[in-house]
Amino acid sequence: MTPSEEHTRTDTDGAAPHEAPRVPVWLQSRSVPWVGLVLSMVIAAGAAAFLVFERGEINEEATSRAELYARVLEDHANRSMGSVELIMQTAEATVEGRGAGGKGAEALNQMLEEAVRGQPMVRSLNWLDTRGLVVASSNPRNVGLDTRVLIDLPDTGLGKVTPGRDLHLMVADGALLPTAPGVVVLPFARPTRQPDGRLLALVNLDFFANQYQLTLSDSPSRAALLSYAGQLITATEGIEAPGGQMVRQLPIYERFLPKLELGSYTGAGIDGEAAITAFRTTRRYPLVIAVETPVSSVNDRLYALGLQVASAAGMTMLVVAALTLLAWRSLRSRELTDSALTQTKGTLADQGLFTDGLFEASPVPMSVKDREGRYLRVNRAWTRFLGVEAGDVLGRSNDLMLRLVDAEHLMGMEQSAMALGQPVQYEAQITDAGGQLRDVAMRLMPYRDAADNVRGVISCWLDVTEFREAERRTLDAKNAAERSNQAKSEFIANMSHELRTPLQSILGYSELGVDRTANGDSKLHRMFSSIHGGGVRMLALVNNLLDLSRVSTAVGDFERRPIDLVPALVSVIDELAPLAAGRNVEVVSKGHGAPLPALADPIRMQQVLRNVLANAIRFAPAGTAVEVDWRFEHDAVDRITVSDRGPGIPPEELESIFEAFVQSTRTKDGSGGTGLGLAICRKIMDSHAGSIVAHNRPDGGAVFEIRLPRLQTPLGESD
Repeated sequence: MTPSEEHTRTDTDGAAPHEAPRVPVWLQSRSVPWVGLVLSMVIAAGAAAFLVFERGEINEEATSRAELYARVLEDHANRSMGSVELIMQTAEATVEGRGAGGKGAEALNQMLEEAVRGQPMVRSLNWLDTRGLVVASSNPRNVGLDTRVLIDLPDTGLGKVTPGRDLHLMVADGALLPTAPGVVVLPFARPTRQPDGRLLALVNLDFFANQYQLTLSDSPSRAALLSYAGQLITATEGIEAPGGQMVRQLPIYERFLPKLELGSYTGAGIDGEAAITAFRTTRRYPLVIAVETPVSSVNDRLYALGLQVASAAGMTMLVVAALTLLAWRSLRSRELTDSALTQTKGTLADQGLFTDGLFEASPVPMSVKDREGRYLRVNRAWTRFLGVEAGDVLGRSNDLMLRLVDAEHLMGMEQSAMALGQPVQYEAQITDAGGQLRDVAMRLMPYRDAADNVRGVISCWLDVTEFREAERRTLDAKNAAERSNQAKSEFIANMSHELRTPLQSILGYSELGVDRTANGDSKLHRMFSSIHGGGVRMLALVNNLLDLSRVSTAVGDFERRPIDLVPALVSVIDELAPLAAGRNVEVVSKGHGAPLPALADPIRMQQVLRNVLANAIRFAPAGTAVEVDWRFEHDAVDRITVSDRGPGIPPEELESIFEAFVQSTRTKDGSGGTGLGLAICRKIMDSHAGSIVAHNRPDGGAVFEIRLPRLQTPLGESD
């Protein structure tokens, strides 16, 4: 189908666009994000409710576990204290049975030692007289001590927690010894049937703490043994409170005892940290077992669970979001497709009209052909250019009827473009409607159908006759300018040569006059000196003009060859040493020992170095130094810098001083400078693909920097 046929079909197809069927609101794309948002909120609310529920469950579990531990440890305390009481009963029975009451203290010591052997809950078992003195003990070092001084001795049963580990460790040389905080014992007294004595057992509280620690080893809980009066007896490692401390501020004493002898609560623990606490009193003894689970450990469990729940909820919400996005894209794609289908026919018609208008309005002659070379369309610019009517060429393939100088070549290029499937450009000559031969640039663009098959070629012609004429005129002007420049250079060279002869005579006679009037008439001497100075300046100007002319027009005549710039630079420094000495200026070389290989004309490079160094010496104040530095830069460039301490160069003149007949306003001193030296240096460096620039030092003075591409081939291998 040709482009014209496709356009015609678009215009004549009168079928009205069909309205897309309406869908329920909940199946429309704008509803999907709200559905996804509601689902995400439900998931978030469910996760929050689950965490609230789990918090209660965790607290209840912690409370139940603490109550269980309290029951177990209460039973252990009852049995342990019962064992202590049984030890004392057994010891009393043994003493009475063996009749050891009348025997010596040593016999009693042995009996008491046998009674407590293998019983870790008792530190020592002591036989006291009516005055409270120890007459016998399982630990003989306790014998003779007065218990009334050392402990608050009860008449019977459990006493108060007392600092110390055993009686003999509480006193030395009759004086009480200080005890480390938390080191305590619990006295347990029992009267004997003998009127002159009673038994005192010192309960090993470390035994209880260790047993509690073993029982709670896999749990964050901690336990304590308290007296009914509110004194801390012993505790596991997690409780930061010393034995013997009063803890009656606990809710156990303020809220529960003596009404309730077991219970649980959440509040401040023994050491002040918030905890879930369960307690029980022992059945036979005035003791309280307290088991605490820190609220922080419960919160840690809840936090870990919260992370898991949040991760699961987040993943679920991501899945919901992904499904929501997929659903939205699917519904949106369907809506866009339906909307596009309702507009396609109108859009195609508008597009066809626009293309036709653009094709016809183009000022460039354009034509469309099919694969057989038949003209399908031509625009007005094409028919006006050739002076033919569109009806005379449409449907025909004979290009020979057109006024092409080489019509067969055009048809061959069209076939080549279609075969390659790529645009082809070339120039041809065509006779226009006025009979004039025109240069035309042709662009042949193959066009394809929907199956990517080449269906024909589109031709665009551009009349370039004026461009070609302008090129020819530009070339003629360029050649004329080059001839003029050559003539100028020859004139300057000839003029300079003609001026040198009389100048040499003037210089010779004026120098002779200066010598002969040196000791005579001072007025004549000054006149001859002025004539000689003017002649020298005039000769320098002529030489510089000639040199500038040669550099500007004979760049190709430079004898560039591989050289090392260092010897040339050193030679110039030595050459200008007398000039520097005469001005009381020191030339300081800071160059590195490595060579500076370059492809250069040695004579011209010395001319550049001589000019720059001489200027630096001329304008450097007396007593200062001119620094010459050379080195190899990392960017494959040889760099030479010349720095002085002179007046410097105004920033706006840093570039203009390299123009012919221009001098810096700070360095004009009437010394005879022509303003051509730096211009010649710039020309020489340009011819070497190098550069020369100037800038000022921060602390005063000017710096001239010469850069030249480094020769990559070693000097010995350049040939």
